Amino acid sequence: MIDLHHDLLSIMYYSYLRGDYGYLEEWIKNFNSDNVSGLLANLYFMSLDEMDVELGTKDFNVVEMFEKSVSIFKKYLPDEKVIFSIEGCDYINDISELEELYNLGLRNILLVWNCPNKYGSGNRGDYGLTDLGREFLIKAIDLGISIDMSHMNKKTFSDTIELIREQKKLGKDVKVIASHSNCFEICHHERNLDDEQLRELKSVDGLLGLVAYGPFVSDSEDDDLSSRYLEHIERAIAILGIDNIGVSTDDMVFARELFDEDFGKMVFSYHTVKEDLEKLLSQKFTKDEIERIMYRNVENKLF
Repeated sequence: MIDLHHDLLSIMYYSYLRGDYGYLEEWIKNFNSDNVSGLLANLYFMSLDEMDVELGTKDFNVVEMFEKSVSIFKKYLPDEKVIFSIEGCDYINDISELEELYNLGLRNILLVWNCPNKYGSGNRGDYGLTDLGREFLIKAIDLGISIDMSHMNKKTFSDTIELIREQKKLGKDVKVIASHSNCFEICHHERNLDDEQLRELKSVDGLLGLVAYGPFVSDSEDDDLSSRYLEHIERAIAILGIDNIGVSTDDMVFARELFDEDFGKMVFSYHTVKEDLEKLLSQKFTKDEIERIMYRNVENKLF
């Protein structure tokens, strides 16, 4: 299985700050051929106040954080299948710094987290892609960095889709994903994508990672989360087609372990996610379809 979204680079950086790699070393046992054997490893950036709570400072450098996190990853998992990602480009100063990050291994960006920034808006903002955002995304596309649509508000999402269409018409190979989003019509979380957004994603051959994080799966805590998650996958396939579907965990257990925060329910335990997901998908899909959903589509579009 390839996990299309896990905040592993952030976990590594916070482990480094604490000088305690116990949680990380325990987590790495989940990363093997019998469970999760590839992933999009993400370093996230929130609002300054929220970063201050976790970092203990508002004074930080994205390049230094990314470089340190990647070096730790390569120490613990030197030969593994990985895409390095940054979520929330608020504090990347300009396109020259983006290129510096690319040279350090960056291959996926989420332009925004939930907050508005100089490039566009997440769900806490109401404007769309800015001129700086257009320039930034075009540079990312030219470098070969995949554009991740998760976390964008509707305006930024639509503006970005239009930009990607323009770039494709110029003959550019644009990699597009929404790494950790579900179907809004099933679960009315503001971070999920409605049917029109899913159709827009399909129009640029984008890959959707259906996310197994409870708050994005169901509006009701009483629901059977695994059955509801399967509904998200079926609905997404009906709109996007099976070749544009992947899976992600956005596994939030680390929030409890590192920050003593209530992270909400997960659909699967990370210790057995591959086995449990295969069992769930086998209710509706063939072996070939399950392989496409769990890893082959990601390999074809991103690796």
